[in-house]
Amino acid sequence: MNSDLPAAKPVSSNESMTIERIQGTDGIRGPVCRLEDSSSSNPLAALLNEGVMTEEFFELYTYAYCQELLEADFASVRDLVVIGWDPRDLSGRFNEAAVRGIRKAGLTAVVVDILPTPAISLYQLHVRAACAFVLTASHNPEGQNGIKIFLGHSNLKLFPEDDKRLTRRCISIDFQELRSAPLLGELRNELLAARKLFLEFMADQTNHWLSDNSLVGITIIVDAANGAFSPIIAELLKNVAADFVITNSVPAQGINRHSGVADLEGVEFISAKEITKGTFYSYEALGQVLRKGREDQDKLRNSSDLVLGFVFDGDGDRCFLLCYDPFQDGIMVLSGDVLAFFQASFLQQKHNWSQSPLFVNTVESDLEVGRAVQQAGIETMQCAVGDKWILWQACFYGWQARQEFYLDKITVPEFIIMLEQANAKLGQMVNNSAFDALSATQIITTLENWIRKNMSDELVKSAYKHASQQQNNYFAIGSEESGHVITLAKISSVDAVTPVFIGNGLKCALNSLAAILALRVPKNTIEFFAWLRNPYPTGFQESLPVYYVDKSFLDEGSALREKLIEILLAELKWPDMEVEIVKREEEPEMLLLNVLQNGLPVAAVFVRNSGTEDKLALYLRGRADLTGRLETLAEKIYPFLLSSFKNKTSPMAQAEYTVLRCLKDEAKQTSDLKLNNIANISPERLLHEMSSRQKLIRKDGELWKITELGLSCLNNSERSA
Repeated sequence: MNSDLPAAKPVSSNESMTIERIQGTDGIRGPVCRLEDSSSSNPLAALLNEGVMTEEFFELYTYAYCQELLEADFASVRDLVVIGWDPRDLSGRFNEAAVRGIRKAGLTAVVVDILPTPAISLYQLHVRAACAFVLTASHNPEGQNGIKIFLGHSNLKLFPEDDKRLTRRCISIDFQELRSAPLLGELRNELLAARKLFLEFMADQTNHWLSDNSLVGITIIVDAANGAFSPIIAELLKNVAADFVITNSVPAQGINRHSGVADLEGVEFISAKEITKGTFYSYEALGQVLRKGREDQDKLRNSSDLVLGFVFDGDGDRCFLLCYDPFQDGIMVLSGDVLAFFQASFLQQKHNWSQSPLFVNTVESDLEVGRAVQQAGIETMQCAVGDKWILWQACFYGWQARQEFYLDKITVPEFIIMLEQANAKLGQMVNNSAFDALSATQIITTLENWIRKNMSDELVKSAYKHASQQQNNYFAIGSEESGHVITLAKISSVDAVTPVFIGNGLKCALNSLAAILALRVPKNTIEFFAWLRNPYPTGFQESLPVYYVDKSFLDEGSALREKLIEILLAELKWPDMEVEIVKREEEPEMLLLNVLQNGLPVAAVFVRNSGTEDKLALYLRGRADLTGRLETLAEKIYPFLLSSFKNKTSPMAQAEYTVLRCLKDEAKQTSDLKLNNIANISPERLLHEMSSRQKLIRKDGELWKITELGLSCLNNSERSA
């Protein structure tokens, strides 16, 4: 299985399904399978027994959520639901099925076709839709797809409580009846309107920080990941950058294939050799940056010119920056942590804040980026992995700003009581870790609808305008190391200005570049590239993935989890330090250990299942002076995870074991591995994840060789077999 889909015992009917939650970190995604190629009788059985999503599942999922909104009185029959997608479904079968689900529920499907996730999310706010569905598997391979949901009015993504309700509803629906249900809702195609809105949104300089003529002397190579930015990126950039080259903008070549942010995660520098004959040989964008950089190498060493790359993911909500280093003859990869630091520093320099604003990042980030941001005078907060938790903080602090405005204008006792009750409900949700996007949105919209009815619609509009002016005093920036960097933007209409927070890869790229150029002080080019490479004293940061895993092994109470805790605690007996095991209610299966010195965190070690891919990972974060200890810890823990947490029934795991055994005694060419004879696997993906991601094998010319780590894991697996 190669997804975030949960493992389950075989089921034959909806009644026997007891799984609590079928979603991962961000919606649901995984391998897709045409209906005729599935052996299951219904879409949920295909999901749980075979680990695949058929087109009927897409219909079931959108229908179920629309029913959820109707029964909660959040939507009414014929209300609008926006739906768009990335270009991975070349047949259109899955997209059409999802549209059918909306229409069968009686809502109006507003189709915006292929657009980046931020454009789809923005348009649903613009037309005041009940929700938006984005059909995408983001950075995952082309053989996978998925569904993200943005809730109307608040633009929140679904939280665990929402996911659980939607899962129960999917299980309760009789799909035989749904198959024959009529199309009750209307169908509209509003691609041109949604495209126009996004172009205008990105052309508005209040929504990004790049000024006119600031890119003189800068060449930008764009990696569209063969994804959702492909059909629109040239038009988006024509008013921003004079010298840009677009690569990987042909979806038929395969979304995220040798492109996009996923393969650059955890990579800080790519040497010329790796691009010309190594791991990144097939990556067009990297090759173009290297070629252009080498052409202008002497000039780059003696001027302020730059050769840069914008790298997006398949659905366009994430971004990394590339920069050719003429002194090292290679490419720096600036990931989410670095970009967030640049943007936070720029905001701190630009704004005269009346109070310390908030910088939110996730537990995946380098501990030192938070410390550096704090030193710049910005309050920091860590949240669980997933930009939905960042969006929650932005939404919550936007509500705080509007509350201040209302309390200054409204003294009616009934309103004060309602406000106190609303805040009590929201507080209870947070205190009980029962995060629920639908309930939170309804609590706030109910109160503001009361104001519209009993006071004035203009009062609510003024509150949103006030919030858009004051928001940066509350929430400055949200960041994921993986490239989501979220800052304030605004939707303007004739009579209202609404603050919005959306993960937007292009906005992140432009803001980061604007920040770098503004923060660049007069210095020689050697110093500039050194600063760009290391803008703050970084700590130790390493993420080590384990693919094709049984995610249940990390469940609370499992024997392997207890064994892992035992090993970690034994290895973390460091002098003058203590260890605490931290449970985050947003993600209880994550195993997180903080290392404290004098009561302050100096390192973090955690293991978590990916919510978007078929993998778990070991994360190590800490002060730079603890590098040796953390590396030693990784040498003990990572082989244990590689050997013990694999899903022995996974075809990919079985193929991986076959490759390791095949290479144990001698190096071989790809054709000699006979991977094409193994059913249900992708040989290209397998070899890529074994070599560049897990470092179990390496390529030497035309030959594959097993590494010491691979040999160790093979020996451990054979001993435990």
